[in-house]
Amino acid sequence: MKIVNSVPPVSDAVKYEAWKKQWSVQEGLDIHLYISDQCHPEQMLLFSKILFPDFVVIDDGVFLERNFTKEVFDDRWLEAAGDVSKVERILNYVHVYDIFGQCNEPVSESVFLQLSHVIAFSWGMVLREKFPGKNFCVEASNSEDDYGPVITFFSVGNGKDCASPEGGVVE
Repeated sequence: MKIVNSVPPVSDAVKYEAWKKQWSVQEGLDIHLYISDQCHPEQMLLFSKILFPDFVVIDDGVFLERNFTKEVFDDRWLEAAGDVSKVERILNYVHVYDIFGQCNEPVSESVFLQLSHVIAFSWGMVLREKFPGKNFCVEASNSEDDYGPVITFFSVGNGKDCASPEGGVVE
C-alpha cells in the first residue's frame, strides 16, 4: 500500500492541536473530525471560491475576477506595452494575509506559507481544466520585499519556464 498526498501534511496548526488536547482519548482524532466539529459548511463553501476562483478573459489574458477592473487593466496594459503575461502577473497578485485581513488571532507564518502553496496548487489545477490550450506559471512566494506570502499566475509560451524557482509551468 502507498499513500499519495495531494498536498504536504499540515504543520503548525495550533487551533487543531488545541482541539485535540481537549479530548481524554485522542486516538482516531484527525483533521476530518476537526472539520466536522469546528468548521461551518458555509465557510468551507465560501473558501472554495479562493481555491477555485472565477476568471475574466480579455485580450487573450486570464485574470482573477476578484482583482479585475477594466480601468486598472487598461492602465497596466499601457504600462506593459501590451505584454499580456506582465499584465496577468500584476493583476493576479494576491497577498495571503489580505484573504484573512480580519483574523484577530495569532497565526503562524508557516500556516500562511503552507496555505499559499495549497492555493497555488489548486489554481494550477483549475487553470489546466478551464484553459487546456494555454500554459501558465503559478507562483507562490514569500519574499522579504513583500507583505507575507503571495500567489500569482501568468501565461507563458510553450516550452518556457517560470521566472522564479518556486513557480511551475502548468500545461
